[in-house]
Amino acid sequence: MPSITPQQDIQSLTLDAPVTLVTLLEDRALVQRKGKANLTSGLWRITVENVAPVLSDKSLRAEFAENYDNARINDVRVRRQIIVKDEERPEDIQPLHNELRSNQHHLAMVSEDSQHQKYCFKQVNTILTKALQELPIDAVWGQIDPKTWREQLQTLFKQLRELRTETLTSGEHQAQLRRQIDDITTHLQSLSRPDTIYTAKIESDLMISDPGDYEITFDYVVPNALWRPWHQARLLVPTNGSSSPATLSFRMDGCVWQNTGEDWTNVDLVFSTARTSLGTEPPLLTDDKLNVKEKSKQILVETRNQQIQTTGLGAGVTPPQRETTSSVNLPGVDDGGEVRTLRPSQKATIPSDGRPYRVPIFSFESKAEIEYILMPEVSCQVVLKSEQINSSTCPILAGPVDLVRSSEFVGKTAIGFIAPGEKFALGWGSDEAMRVQRSQTKKQEKDHLTQWKRVITQTQLFLSNIAAEPREITITERVPVSELEQVKVKVLTKKTTNGVQPDNDGFCTWKLTLAPYSKRQVTLVYQVATAPEVKGAL
Repeated sequence: MPSITPQQDIQSLTLDAPVTLVTLLEDRALVQRKGKANLTSGLWRITVENVAPVLSDKSLRAEFAENYDNARINDVRVRRQIIVKDEERPEDIQPLHNELRSNQHHLAMVSEDSQHQKYCFKQVNTILTKALQELPIDAVWGQIDPKTWREQLQTLFKQLRELRTETLTSGEHQAQLRRQIDDITTHLQSLSRPDTIYTAKIESDLMISDPGDYEITFDYVVPNALWRPWHQARLLVPTNGSSSPATLSFRMDGCVWQNTGEDWTNVDLVFSTARTSLGTEPPLLTDDKLNVKEKSKQILVETRNQQIQTTGLGAGVTPPQRETTSSVNLPGVDDGGEVRTLRPSQKATIPSDGRPYRVPIFSFESKAEIEYILMPEVSCQVVLKSEQINSSTCPILAGPVDLVRSSEFVGKTAIGFIAPGEKFALGWGSDEAMRVQRSQTKKQEKDHLTQWKRVITQTQLFLSNIAAEPREITITERVPVSELEQVKVKVLTKKTTNGVQPDNDGFCTWKLTLAPYSKRQVTLVYQVATAPEVKGAL
């Protein structure tokens, strides 16, 4: 490369380098700008205007898009500037001051009138109270004149109503004047204060030996930008008499927020689940003291609710191969333990206003199996549930879901991580035609020979179908699951409807069909027996 003497002048150029690619992470974004210019040989100082003032200086990087042998980038930096506008007094600022003084004077007068009206109201109310107290005394002394009493009381009541109306009207007028004064004050402050604008630009020093066209890319990281998965599910249920199955249309969007100070116009977005700031630190070592304690002769038991952890309902027709992940809930985007990169099929525009913008990532359609389920211990409502398979090649990330039945928005729910080919379920709200009532009674007994205690619990469900169509309902109740030999749980099949037995997790399930305008009753009876040495409420 030919040498360039320091006496040569540095040429300046403002490069048009718009944002072309943005890689969004959980709490930041990597922005890439590209610009192309025709440069002659010599030293150049390239400037890119209107970049994000909040960009990280140490992440700023500039390089040529291609490998140019006779060109070099010597330095790149960011220049920030604060622009303060001088105080301006427009022509309409004086009328605002006059209007403010007029409203303040009017408010003071209305307030004085209101105080006088309240005083008069209090006095008239006192006179009326004393007059009503004197009526029995006049009647005792024989001074009975109903006509005079009626005229006097009507006059006092009329004055009381008029003063009350005037007081309320005056209060509303005062509130309106105060709002007008606040609006004018805010307007004056906005016109009188100096505005501060933060701007930033990128400067890059280049050394060019051969003239020609050069394309330069600038990369930097900005805060105040993030994304989260947001889904939409649409269920199409066939009409009565149709043999076609239900269909679910599922769409995954990336919801983007950014307030970096620069607009992203018609850019390519990349959604990444990488956690660049997630560090690990070794735990501090402390002494672990072991103490010997005599084993208690009594067994203290307690009941607890345990949630069954699962990501989906099992694989579909072609189960994919994926690694087993931990059940720890990480903050932010749940990617199943594997860093994923998602690219939308179209460009997007994200203004710098901090508002959410949804960008479609992928969508799929799947056949859905629908059924009505009832979990009365949680809620006495029959809910429509659909089970479908993630038929796309991408996983569904955890996030909120907008539910749409046909063309009607019915509510929101949330979904966990669902791998490709895995079956998952969605709830679509309650059935208004079903009425459910649940009652539960307990009875305690004791065997005097073995000293074992027994608690018999009876749960009764009353179901009513007030619709003109039949309903097939799956009902789920639960019984406790014992982990000790001294505690035994048994379902009394003779007293339980259809003699159902619980599964390994303690769930009892019935599948019933309710005819139109019919009623059904479901009963579950189970017994919890405890040994004499067991203490604690069950």
